[in-house]
Amino acid sequence: MDYIARQQEAPLYEALCAYAEEKNVPFHMPGHSQGRGADIKLENLMGARALAADITQVLDMDDIHRPYNYTKRAQELAAECFGAEKTWFLVNGSTCGNQAMLLAALKPEQEVILPRCAHRSLQAGLIFSGAIPRYASSPYDKETGVSLAVEKEEMERLQACYPHVKAWAVTGATPYGACADIKAISDSAHAHNLPLLVDEAWGPHFGFHPGLPKSALSLGADCVVQSAHKLLAALSQASLLHCQGRRLDPERLNLTLRMLQSTSPSYLLLASLDIARRQLALHGREDWQRALESAERVRSFVRRTVGLRLMEQGKAFDYDRTRVVISALDLGIDGVELERTLRYRFKIQPEMSDMRNIVLVITPGHSAQDLDKLEQALTEIAASPHGWVSAEGVKAPLQKAASLDFPGFPEQVISPRQAYFSAAKYVSWEQALGEVCAELITPYPPGIPLICPGERIEREHWEYLKALNAVGIPIDGLSDLSLEKVKIIAC
Repeated sequence: MDYIARQQEAPLYEALCAYAEEKNVPFHMPGHSQGRGADIKLENLMGARALAADITQVLDMDDIHRPYNYTKRAQELAAECFGAEKTWFLVNGSTCGNQAMLLAALKPEQEVILPRCAHRSLQAGLIFSGAIPRYASSPYDKETGVSLAVEKEEMERLQACYPHVKAWAVTGATPYGACADIKAISDSAHAHNLPLLVDEAWGPHFGFHPGLPKSALSLGADCVVQSAHKLLAALSQASLLHCQGRRLDPERLNLTLRMLQSTSPSYLLLASLDIARRQLALHGREDWQRALESAERVRSFVRRTVGLRLMEQGKAFDYDRTRVVISALDLGIDGVELERTLRYRFKIQPEMSDMRNIVLVITPGHSAQDLDKLEQALTEIAASPHGWVSAEGVKAPLQKAASLDFPGFPEQVISPRQAYFSAAKYVSWEQALGEVCAELITPYPPGIPLICPGERIEREHWEYLKALNAVGIPIDGLSDLSLEKVKIIAC
């Protein structure tokens, strides 16, 4: 059987549909009993067919922790599609995959090199594993206020400083679309006989069109996490973990996932992964051709619209051209206000915003009418001679915060795990200056920690945090949501 014939299959989806159609009487969880006991509001939200397929590990339906049937076959097809030796389906998001990579690769007190601007899930992985982070700095684009992907030279510099490191971890693509030179980084890690772990949450589509970056797996990465729900047509939380080679033990990965993943996985999520893989394998090139053409149309529009700026990503090694990053600072509108204006006035929701920019994610699902609506909205915003008036009727100001650069990373005093298990206390921010933080403080989006557990709190970080809060960017991880107090290590 050739590749196309095999990839036509969707074994988990087909088995789930067949079970739902059997109309068995469900004396098992979940409690809505395949929709029989569901409130009409839940049925209206999910649909009767989805509820009928929302089942548990019944006979013959397999188990992600011990797959032998449909799930096993679906994961094998996914491994073939993405070019992995082994693939696992994840129902706890890429967060679970990132944590599993660190737990499988590292023992307590072992060192790992990873970008300081990595996603917060890797911080949790450090706490779980007890590994010691050696943080790599990433290039910072002052014009756009965006951190780019980490570079090989920085990873090698840290390797020379910490020769007992046991693994390298990098972010394959940032939320802004900037991509690391995975091939060069992989070659360098392997020259030291170290595994390369890649958070490629934003790149499940990579490699399926020549206009997209190549996948981390094809460039030599040993273990890769991808969020199928971010760019592919899978349900939220549905993700993938891939591995290849022998620098990471697949059995240890499997054991780790059994500890981290739910024992009651959603079969709707699992089936969506099966379907998304099939769609990508059979139609990926043509689908992503449409997406790339749509993204280029939006970029061309932004380039010729006075008052709007486009992040061209020219300083990045490579970038995902389906990502469009727009600034309206020349109009006196910061990124947060631009997002709110698009959402509340024009019913257009960007992926995220920061103090300067909005980020649009263009997928095969976008129609010409969607792009027309976006262009019309941006045209109206840019046409305002005095800036834009928000949905609340208040002129959108150019926030002072938009001119701030990201502060330098704090000094690491103790490991994240040591900080997590240390005695702590709440104090005011003034009292906290110079002290060691006991919380993971993360502006969200994009989910990159500003202060990690075990790092020293300095005034520049507090001032930056206040600026973010002033423009409405959520701050995750703080126990005190009022920002009046912060948790520090008690001496």
